[in-house]
Amino acid sequence: MNRARCIQIARAAMARRKAHAAREKGYTFHHGLRTAGIALRLRGQVSQTMEVSEKLLFLGGLFHDVGKGREPHNHSGADAVVGLLGEELTGEEIEAVGRIIREHNQRKNSRRCWVASKIVQDADLLDHFGAHGVWLCLHYSANRDRTDAQTLKYYNSTDHQAYQAKSRKNLNFEISRLSFDRRISLERQYMDRLAVEADGGL
Repeated sequence: MNRARCIQIARAAMARRKAHAAREKGYTFHHGLRTAGIALRLRGQVSQTMEVSEKLLFLGGLFHDVGKGREPHNHSGADAVVGLLGEELTGEEIEAVGRIIREHNQRKNSRRCWVASKIVQDADLLDHFGAHGVWLCLHYSANRDRTDAQTLKYYNSTDHQAYQAKSRKNLNFEISRLSFDRRISLERQYMDRLAVEADGGL
């Protein structure tokens, strides 16, 4: 497998798409690339036997949302990689990447999932918090014409706090929870500072 070639294939498949009205064009590709990187780092910290090689875990993370917009996107994505990676991987490798993609959002049934799929589940979730959590929040607010006060009100709402708590509970590994807590701390610091400056503070 040529990783650079597979990244080019992913970019061609996802970088021009706008999968969500309040996210930038190409978000799905960049999110996939970050998720793949997080997955590789988690792999080094998880002391469980992996079903796939590092390269296939990377591809599962990279292409996990390639089916976005064609729901259920986990199944349409698994189907899509057959055509996208057919010349890069063996049939057995494509089947393995497809399984990771199918299982990447099956957190309620994670006991039945591969360890590799659980790692991609956690990597996918983690990418929505921390510095990128702030980015997503502000990008969404800009697209919805929210003021800084409205953004802070949403961030501090019980709904958003419940979303954070549920997301943390859905993580599979302790190392993921530690990363999540660091990311939430970073978000909180930013939002606290935004509140000071929104009130005209120095």
